[in-house]
Amino acid sequence: MDSEILQDYLLEARELLEKAQTDTLRLEAEADDDEVLASVFRAFHTIKGGASFVEATNLVGWAHELETLLDKLRSHLLPVTSERIDAILRGLDVVDGMLRDLAQGRNPNPGPADLGEIIQRLAVSEPATDKPSSEIPSSPMGATETMARPADPAVEDIPVAGPSGACDEKGSVPGKSPKAEVQASAPALAPGRHSTSPGAGAQPGKAPEVIENSLRIDARRLDAVMNQVGELVLLRNRLASAVGALGKDSEDMSRIAREMDLTVNDLQNTVMHLRMQPCRRLFQQLPRVVRDVSRQLGKAVRLEIAGEDVEIDKTVVDSLSAPLTHLIRNSLDHGIEAPTERVAAGKTTTALLRVAAIHLGDKVRLEVSDDGKGIDRRAVTQKAVDKGLITAEQAAHLSEQETLELIFRPGFSTKETASDVSGRGVGMDVVKETTHHLRGRISVDTHPGRGTTIAMEFPLTMAVLPVLYLRLRDNIYALPIASIDSLIDLEDHRIHRLAGRVTYRVSGTQTVPLVDLGAVLQGRPMRMGNESIEGVLTERGLFIVSEVLGNEDSVVKPIDFLSGHSLYQGATISGRGNVVLILDAGALSAAQAAAVEGSN
Repeated sequence: MDSEILQDYLLEARELLEKAQTDTLRLEAEADDDEVLASVFRAFHTIKGGASFVEATNLVGWAHELETLLDKLRSHLLPVTSERIDAILRGLDVVDGMLRDLAQGRNPNPGPADLGEIIQRLAVSEPATDKPSSEIPSSPMGATETMARPADPAVEDIPVAGPSGACDEKGSVPGKSPKAEVQASAPALAPGRHSTSPGAGAQPGKAPEVIENSLRIDARRLDAVMNQVGELVLLRNRLASAVGALGKDSEDMSRIAREMDLTVNDLQNTVMHLRMQPCRRLFQQLPRVVRDVSRQLGKAVRLEIAGEDVEIDKTVVDSLSAPLTHLIRNSLDHGIEAPTERVAAGKTTTALLRVAAIHLGDKVRLEVSDDGKGIDRRAVTQKAVDKGLITAEQAAHLSEQETLELIFRPGFSTKETASDVSGRGVGMDVVKETTHHLRGRISVDTHPGRGTTIAMEFPLTMAVLPVLYLRLRDNIYALPIASIDSLIDLEDHRIHRLAGRVTYRVSGTQTVPLVDLGAVLQGRPMRMGNESIEGVLTERGLFIVSEVLGNEDSVVKPIDFLSGHSLYQGATISGRGNVVLILDAGALSAAQAAAVEGSN
């Protein structure tokens, strides 16, 4: 099978699978909706036809069994029940696994025999003469836990104007030229368009032509364009710096530099938006996760999703699927109470779990909030001490925010015993690490008895990194602006020392660690009164430096010799053509805390 034709089928099949899962979940509340039933049926019918085209025999057989059950439901020969919905969702998981096998060049194994027998049994209707259509091969295959979208960065959907290809009447994917460099995406399926069996609801006459305003383009080509734009940004910065150094005799050059600056900005924004994707793709799996886990825990939960159309960089969408799923599972297991506990607390038996994406200028904020019992800070501290993650002395000096951050420590869990849902002390640390890797920041806001909100903020794009240049004695460093809250003039009376820890009182109630970059980076503490010192307030503490120089858009460059130095995110080239190391705020704060702990 030609690899491009196979890739084309896999892309369409995954989209159909995601749509089928969404529609199947809708059936629990809209069991009599004929359009939803027809949509799920068409998805399996089309997946089966395409599987036949790529010669995936076991996938054809598995999809056929599900199609048979759905045909009975769609024709109202059988009622939509919870057991049948469960079977369809489990069947979707098996199809997902088979598609993954195809993507990795393997011919899928047969579906699990026990589930196949259940699907066949559920497809038997009144009267008794109705029989299952065929036998499912008996070789088992493990199903995926949730219908997360496979991490496949090879193809990107780009909005453009143009016609699209379509499936044939049997649902198979037409052969496309392997020479084609831009693939047309699959159209939205019209009701009855792919139905050929009795009762399918096919419409007579020619189906209306469907126009799709997107093209599928190899994401590696977009990455190459993005890298070239990044180099152009660096050259623009150097040109602006050189023109500025020419003085008053360079009016024409200054005008040219300003015009080039505007043009590069426009090009940069255009290319950035090519990699933007709606958060809908990230949220699509969540209804299934909430349904399965809440039923497993015996809890009634209503999921509310907001901001599905908010766009963010594709890298974030691809990387956040598992972390976001873990936040949901953690909230369901730890945050939301059982129905009896909620009634005793004066709450409704059905809990509210809300997931939202919010566009904030050059950032996107993702929130997972519940109306559960909140986080008990004392219990968190005691559990961290019991597990040996911190000492009792350290626990006594933790701020409220530092206490909450303990939940992100590897090995931390408040549960006494592990379950299928949580309790092994892994997951939240991965959430934090992934957020950090994506240049984001994470925060926890909790209110006992009222609930908890975990928020993650990410830059709108990963292509260009705005930085603030800092002078530390004779050296120049850069710090990502996304990690900076404000600049502060230091005042001696706000500095406090306790048990080797140095803190700074920003306001009446806010106290943050004071991070001496001179001590951490150069081994020589900064001396207030004898050196010029300025403060940079970040999410991880107040950093003291010699001077704040200014900001600039930069492009992060990985440097091999920095691979063993976790204090840096990478390097960039300044407008003057100098290589500048980009600091990691979290790592710097942790390094100073570790140094203080080691000296005590």
